[in-house]
Amino acid sequence: MQNELLLKVAKIRGDTSVKEWVYQSLCELLLTGEFTPGMSITLRGIAEAFEVSPMPVRETVQRLVSEGALELTETRRICVAEINEDKFDEIFHARVSLEPKLASSALPSIDDKALKQIIDVDERLMRSIVEGDVEEYVRYNRQFHFLIYHHSPSVVLLPMVNSLWLQFSPFMRVVVGRVGTQVMMDHHESVIESISENDAQGLQKALYNNIFNRMIIVKDEIFSHDTPT
Repeated sequence: MQNELLLKVAKIRGDTSVKEWVYQSLCELLLTGEFTPGMSITLRGIAEAFEVSPMPVRETVQRLVSEGALELTETRRICVAEINEDKFDEIFHARVSLEPKLASSALPSIDDKALKQIIDVDERLMRSIVEGDVEEYVRYNRQFHFLIYHHSPSVVLLPMVNSLWLQFSPFMRVVVGRVGTQVMMDHHESVIESISENDAQGLQKALYNNIFNRMIIVKDEIFSHDTPT
């Protein structure tokens, strides 16, 4: 199963170091929910699948542990981080506090070309909702947000938000798979409208509502069951 997941990562580019490629690839698997909560991974398995030495894998895993996406258990087992309600609430409040601010700071740098990219991704997202495609939904939802966020000049907020998504995304994938794509309401039309009108306050409000509503759905689904997965 692990090798099947690792086949989904992009090939290394000539301008990317092996260490950075391994990190980006594992992040992609986490952010798209291919790595599920509690899933074990091994340094040897990743190194063999990526055809790299153990060193960049070990450094990447240590980095992801420090970012809260992976956990190192008392038995030295490496696994995708689990979550409890207190931790979820911290992520919840951090997202609704930080992401609207990050988007607002990105607004001056979003030109017509960038806005078109955001609209195109949202159209793909809407198709995935209609078709019930969970994998595509999770992918395009993340792309929509980060196409906005990456225009921010902030060197503090963006890494913090990325870390929150690394911790949250595996649970998002599980929940969307349970409840279906059409339950995951969004406020992307308001987000796009605010960007097109250069309305920073409207953008913050639209993103806040978007994040708040989806996090409520995810929380209710996770903690209405005996186990989070």
